[in-house]
Amino acid sequence: MTGTSCGSRRGLADGAGGQGAAGAPAWRFIVLLGLPGAGKSTVGPLVAARLGGAFVDLDAVIVAEAGMSVGEIFAREGESGFRARESGATASLVAGISRGDGTPTGGQGGAPPVVVAPGGGWVEDPANLALLGPRVLSVYLRVSVETALTRMGASAGSRPLIAGAGTAERLQELFRRRGPLYLQSNHTLDVDSMTPAEVCDSIVALASRSSPD
Repeated sequence: MTGTSCGSRRGLADGAGGQGAAGAPAWRFIVLLGLPGAGKSTVGPLVAARLGGAFVDLDAVIVAEAGMSVGEIFAREGESGFRARESGATASLVAGISRGDGTPTGGQGGAPPVVVAPGGGWVEDPANLALLGPRVLSVYLRVSVETALTRMGASAGSRPLIAGAGTAERLQELFRRRGPLYLQSNHTLDVDSMTPAEVCDSIVALASRSSPD
């Protein structure tokens, strides 16, 4: 999934960022969920640029803080070590926004939401989503295993949970295990045949049409 531009900020409906309709509170975060290869890290920057906000690739944050690649973290600390870092990065993101220390501020004082793309397994710990608080719009980018593999190409070999022999079978198992959790998102988009710009437009429309309860 190759990135491209996504519409224009002009004409956005109230509610996507800043204050919602009739002064309703805005979304603080837009979280993109889905399997590896769903396009979260491609679409996320497009949505953030469209709304005038910030984009956070949670895996990139973890890698920068650890000084190691995701594969190296898995090799040295195991999956449990990586998941602990994942939860810590999520908590740090929220704490930074609350302190106003320069971390991108989502949905506060008229600011647009922060768009977050976590790794595919982030959803397996429900505490992660809870850390972000109530003003979160979660969108599941549903993609078939076949399309995900095509999009990842050779990079699938660098993803610890599916690398090596039986990549397709491993990804299918992740889909089976995580699919019910992804479906708990506020919205589901079937993105197999959509371009990044089309996915972006759909997410912005969803954010514009709704506001936190």
